[in-house]
Amino acid sequence: MIAIDAAPPAVSVCRLGPDQRAIRRLSDLPPTVRAALTTAAGSRVAELGGAFNATDVGGSTKGATMRFVQGFKVGTLWLAWVEQGGIAHRYRVVGLRETGGGVMPVASVDGQRSLCAASKKMVAATPAV
Repeated sequence: MIAIDAAPPAVSVCRLGPDQRAIRRLSDLPPTVRAALTTAAGSRVAELGGAFNATDVGGSTKGATMRFVQGFKVGTLWLAWVEQGGIAHRYRVVGLRETGGGVMPVASVDGQRSLCAASKKMVAATPAV
């Protein structure tokens, strides 16, 4: 069953650093970042407001199990806020870092309490070299 929520979560303001750039749509991410996000998600990711499998009925073969909410770029770090369907519907922050060899997933954390707070922790974390 593919579900479309009546309204996606409201875009929120989150101050992550002086060099941050807000990403409003999945399609605004560079192709390499979108590909890394899909890999990190383990399935397709739907566009903001798009159809996705909001429950665990039908499994990942029946469509995207995540939906893009918004994102940010801070330095070499890309942050994607996603809504994840399933028996435990939740919101997550997926962190992806640009490296010399492409884009690598670095973290995926539950942001149910605050997507902004989870993002700030990722930005503050020192990248492993």
